[in-house]
Amino acid sequence: MRLDTFTRRLAAASPVAPALAARSSGTRWLEVAPGARPILVAGRWLASPQRTLILTTTHDRVQQWQARLAQAGIPADHLHSLPSGLSVLFEDAAPETVALSDRLGSLRALVEDAPHIVIATASAALERTLDIETLRADMITLRQGGRVDADELLELLGRLGYEQAEPVRVPGQFARRGGIIDLFPMGTDRPLRLDLFDDEIESMRRFDPMTQRSIDAVEEWTITPGRETRLPSTEFDIRSLIEPTLELELAKLDEASADLLRHNTNEDLEALERRVYFDRLDLYRPLLQPDGPCAVDLLGDDGWLVLDEPLELEIAAERSADELGQALEHRAARGEIMHAVAHDFLVGIEHTTNFADAVAMSH
Repeated sequence: MRLDTFTRRLAAASPVAPALAARSSGTRWLEVAPGARPILVAGRWLASPQRTLILTTTHDRVQQWQARLAQAGIPADHLHSLPSGLSVLFEDAAPETVALSDRLGSLRALVEDAPHIVIATASAALERTLDIETLRADMITLRQGGRVDADELLELLGRLGYEQAEPVRVPGQFARRGGIIDLFPMGTDRPLRLDLFDDEIESMRRFDPMTQRSIDAVEEWTITPGRETRLPSTEFDIRSLIEPTLELELAKLDEASADLLRHNTNEDLEALERRVYFDRLDLYRPLLQPDGPCAVDLLGDDGWLVLDEPLELEIAAERSADELGQALEHRAARGEIMHAVAHDFLVGIEHTTNFADAVAMSH
């Protein structure tokens, strides 16, 4: 018998795991063999689809969960993995485009009305991000036959973190050629081509980014924000907020490190004041989005949280926080960044114990 057939029968009868059949109040602890966990989760989801977030310990475990859930009958377009978005905190480098795209697509899945399953390591799920209201407000829905002002659309894409590039090849890019707009939405594997007649969308087609040839037509598409850290509003005076702290930190460094910190911070402030996106923007997320939520919060009251080996999750999350904290400390000592701590970017693992409907699986 195929695994998906077995899982659907399990979903219909649900005699194996009655503890998973209904919502709970708080966290339930279950002893379940590792191989059976994806089947039971898939069975509950197929019986009653709802937004689901699964936390596990490693990237390999994320991939195993994703493969097993797909075999158990979860549709591919409802199954997502949430990677980390904090690589830019460890060294000065451009955000990893594919990881950022996958991350934003998974965050969108957590706030959409449609029920999705998102799988993540504990540390990736605990990273602070945009709140539900901002994520939803920043989504752009385009429809064939609908009307859109091309100039306003391109301006909005720029404000949401998309970059102009010709040709469009990777997520987060857009381009315009007369009445044609190409854009590569974050969280997707194919770019989108809009054919406009005046302000009407005559057609929307996905296309191959390498050959630039059309693949298929779509009637509706929702565009996800291009970055997790939003630029400050025009009335936000970030320089007056940062400069007093900067002077205090400069006094603690040797001359070479102080010069480097002054140079880096001044460049960052200039970009922030011009309201343009730049590689180091995420370093300022604690100031721009203080006490931001994490993926667990995006589930909302009607979501379901699955903890795969909760004791191991706690160890893994604490290890990740320690590694980030040490990296931030060393970078600040070298004058690369201003002082920051891991909690500025990560919510503690104890946050998962406050969720309304959760199940902890161990053996």
